[in-house]
Amino acid sequence: MNILSVQFETNIIPEIKKFYKSIGFRVREIDDKLIINVQHSEIVFKRNEALMNESFYHFAIDIPPLQYNRIKASIKDKIELLIEEDNDEIYFEHIDARSFYINDPAGNIVEFVARNDLDNKYIEVVNVDYLRISEISLVTNKVIETFNQLKMYGFRERDNEILENGLNFICSGIEKSYILLTKENRRWLFSDRLSKSFPIKIITNEYILNYKDDKLDITRIN
Repeated sequence: MNILSVQFETNIIPEIKKFYKSIGFRVREIDDKLIINVQHSEIVFKRNEALMNESFYHFAIDIPPLQYNRIKASIKDKIELLIEEDNDEIYFEHIDARSFYINDPAGNIVEFVARNDLDNKYIEVVNVDYLRISEISLVTNKVIETFNQLKMYGFRERDNEILENGLNFICSGIEKSYILLTKENRRWLFSDRLSKSFPIKIITNEYILNYKDDKLDITRIN
């Protein structure tokens, strides 16, 4: 599974546009959408002026492992990094990766992760800092039901059986990209925010997933 696009709703597009441009992303506006380019993926913010409570999500962006320190320092010069137990980064031994985190103006928890086993096809393009979206949250109070629906389309949990009260890394195929399936009120790492369910659209190389009001619709692309 490759995550090609994720789509959120927002009522603060000007602030989001300024923020992502300031840390080196290429952005463009088309009609009512702000599109942020991540080389192999896109983050899409759709304008919804009637939105009362700003929705927020967790997503991860892969960066080149050899450029980790430079990218982290560059972003840290512009905005404050998030802290967990007095640390501004974390090493994940089981996947040989390290990450740092920020909040964007919409309150999204944005993770920048350098995976030492990242496929060379993602880093062969020179002078590109932001490679692809490798994780996106899907928060639901119907974790088991939603997973069983995903399982019918060939999705699986990366490491374990599905955990109703845990964080589940849902994937398909050999690509290391994941839908983070979890229930509400779970604290996100490097944040004091608790997970909450909001509408989201996820496009992979195989499926379009639309989630809203505790209902997941899955459409096969090819």
